Amino acid sequence: MNRRLTLLSIFFFCLCLFANGQSRYATPDSVKMTGMIFNDQDQVNGTVINIYIGNELFKVVKTSRSNRFRTNLPLNAFLTIEITAPGFHTKRFIFDTSLPEGIDDIPDFEFDMDIFSEEEMSGVNTSLLDFPVGLVDYNEKKKKFMRNVEYTKKMKARYMKLLEEASEIERATE
Repeated sequence: MNRRLTLLSIFFFCLCLFANGQSRYATPDSVKMTGMIFNDQDQVNGTVINIYIGNELFKVVKTSRSNRFRTNLPLNAFLTIEITAPGFHTKRFIFDTSLPEGIDDIPDFEFDMDIFSEEEMSGVNTSLLDFPVGLVDYNEKKKKFMRNVEYTKKMKARYMKLLEEASEIERATE
């Protein structure tokens, strides 16, 4: 009897540890978001991801040495994801984690983000960077979270114009 109680106690202890470890990255009521931040294929040190619900800071996530990160986001929330790093311009995107009724398998969302250094944008009006670079929500046809392709395409074209303008300014000062 004593042995059975000991084995049962160990089993429940291990089960609690397993459940606790799993809940950190995979919970039934959240979206797992993973990503990597870089600058023109180079790693960016000290990247911080600020996650806002409305105007309130919900969570702060730091990238690992490999510039990767992962976190859970609450379901049915309208979030602003803000990527910051020392010496770089902040980039943001909007993420609506709402799902239609009846979705049991919550899809993950993975992305890579290229951020601009302050140096490479020197002399350029960067107020455009205050606007979200993308909008993400659930695509019912594809059954996953996706960026709004049309919006992202427009913003990318505008960002490319900023880079061109910065290059022209740099050439003119050489």
